[in-house]
Amino acid sequence: MLRAAITTLALIGALPALAQELPACPDALSVRDTLEGTVPDGWEPFRRDMRTQLIDIRFYAGPPAEGRAVEPVAGSARGTVMSMRYALPAVDTTIWMVCVYAATAQAVMRPLAAPFPPHVRVNHDRADGRTFISYN
Repeated sequence: MLRAAITTLALIGALPALAQELPACPDALSVRDTLEGTVPDGWEPFRRDMRTQLIDIRFYAGPPAEGRAVEPVAGSARGTVMSMRYALPAVDTTIWMVCVYAATAQAVMRPLAAPFPPHVRVNHDRADGRTFISYN
């Protein structure tokens, strides 16, 4: 019995680390949007209320400034939800996750460490405007 327990523990130790869920992007950002310079003659500034809600999640093989975007391997739509599937374990470097927001050039990003889930889907629900990740 002791031998079986030791064998089981050895096998568990030999298994690769389990992939963990990716962090959730903030639902919205608070940004400052101002005019630069003066308004042309005859015009007045008007500030519209715009929500900077999450609209996309992108992945990069290295820092995003290097421009090495991880391309989706498939896309699909079901009902009001459009999805893009990514094969992150196939990338052999640090993955950077970028959260993209409406009505602003501002984004937030963070590096992610392996192991990655095998099938990551970035979903956008057109009915309620939510953008979220699922694993299938």
